[in-house]
Amino acid sequence: VVGMKKSGRVNAITQHLPEALTIISNGLRAGYSFPQAMSVVGREMGPPIGEEFSRVIWENRMGKPLEEVLHNLGERTGNDDLNLVITALLIQKQVGGNLAEILDNISHTIRERVRIKGEIKTLTAQGRLSAIIIILLPIGVAAFLMFMNPEYMLTLVQDTLGLILLGVAVVMQIIGIFIIRKIVNIEV
Repeated sequence: VVGMKKSGRVNAITQHLPEALTIISNGLRAGYSFPQAMSVVGREMGPPIGEEFSRVIWENRMGKPLEEVLHNLGERTGNDDLNLVITALLIQKQVGGNLAEILDNISHTIRERVRIKGEIKTLTAQGRLSAIIIILLPIGVAAFLMFMNPEYMLTLVQDTLGLILLGVAVVMQIIGIFIIRKIVNIEV
């Protein structure tokens, strides 16, 4: 459950990050400093990204250097796209350059990655559905046979050879699940 919550939070941050970067970029073009532009995101955007950016500004106002606060943000969220932004910000601070343009480019890249992930999810939907069917079909057939002819299924459970075959079937089922997950899970 915790893993699902964390994954949902990371996905929400990824979904809202391009918009947040656009707000920061526009704020920089309007003459705001970087912390001021981040505080606009903290005020205007909802959780979780608004909360995280507000926390960054709060920690910075409490005396922590911006680099340390940004590193904390990356560690706290565990979001690869946000870590890309943080790395770009730290490099830009050392090397220089147009921060608004850099943020626009990163925002475009993240939008494209999100779009491609959505397309991949659509294209692999049939494989995921096949995996669910393959997982549930033996269980359903066994339940049906147990209801229709209990003696037939009890032989499978009570006999030593039946237990061995049942164990082999479970192992093969697990191997099949891992193979299908490997095929369907495409990294972007």
